[in-house]
Amino acid sequence: MMLLFSGMQHAMAKQDGQTLDLFCGATLSYSDTNWHRLYSTVLNAAPGVKWKFGDDWQVAGQVYIPIINDMGKHYSRVRLNMATVSKELNLKGDHHLKFSSGLFSRERYGFDVKYMHPFNSWLAVTAQVGLTGYCSMAEGWDCERLKMLTFLGGANVYLTPWNTEFRLTGGRYIAGDYAMVGEVMRHFKYCTIGAYAQVQSKSTKEGSNIEGSHENGGFKVVIMIPPYKKSSKKIRIRPATNFRQVYNARSDRGSVRMYKTDPEENEREGNFNPDNVRWGANLIGIGGVQRGGQ
Repeated sequence: MMLLFSGMQHAMAKQDGQTLDLFCGATLSYSDTNWHRLYSTVLNAAPGVKWKFGDDWQVAGQVYIPIINDMGKHYSRVRLNMATVSKELNLKGDHHLKFSSGLFSRERYGFDVKYMHPFNSWLAVTAQVGLTGYCSMAEGWDCERLKMLTFLGGANVYLTPWNTEFRLTGGRYIAGDYAMVGEVMRHFKYCTIGAYAQVQSKSTKEGSNIEGSHENGGFKVVIMIPPYKKSSKKIRIRPATNFRQVYNARSDRGSVRMYKTDPEENEREGNFNPDNVRWGANLIGIGGVQRGGQ
């Protein structure tokens, strides 16, 4: 096995810009809606792979392996969570685009485009448009046609002296619901703690339990996991770069939800390679917070 990895590293070293990351993280979901227990919990191991093959192209995949499951059959099987192909474009004038296709998180598949433009050190705008359909491997193969159009737009304000960021985002989410979300995040060297509030309209998705308009709120925590220094190796075996957890005041798990197109996507670093977008929390520390695989 070591000889195989050594040979692969030598071959990849000849092609500048290629890296292969093998990593493993974990996901934790919990709910207090069951009267018979304090919390119903789902804990998954989440091994994944990223192959960056130059010119900002990337192939990524992730599998969920259930360890603890109190939420029923749907969460009990080993299943593919993500399999994507992505391409980033970094245009003149600090405009950033990312195109993705494949199987996304939250059991969606399809096409997605993201955009970001930092105007200066404290103001940036973001946008996202996707065309997706439902696709699940949790209880056998279940796939619908591409029919859900989602779109988001917003502005980010970063106060450098306090490493504090404000975000305001609005648009249409994967349940067909429309919402405005405001967030405030305090960034530390290897951790981000934030709170959010949202106002949401009725869902247009058939069978949804989202009725009328309501408000919600909660907090988020993103913890960056060592090693923090960027490795020069072409093949890297490591933990996932981060662990994130979100708490919702309301128990509606279907509202104001958007898929992810990268297994390690998180609120701290945003939707793009942090080496390409030198803005906000990506600048904390000397040369930014660097870690293997980013």
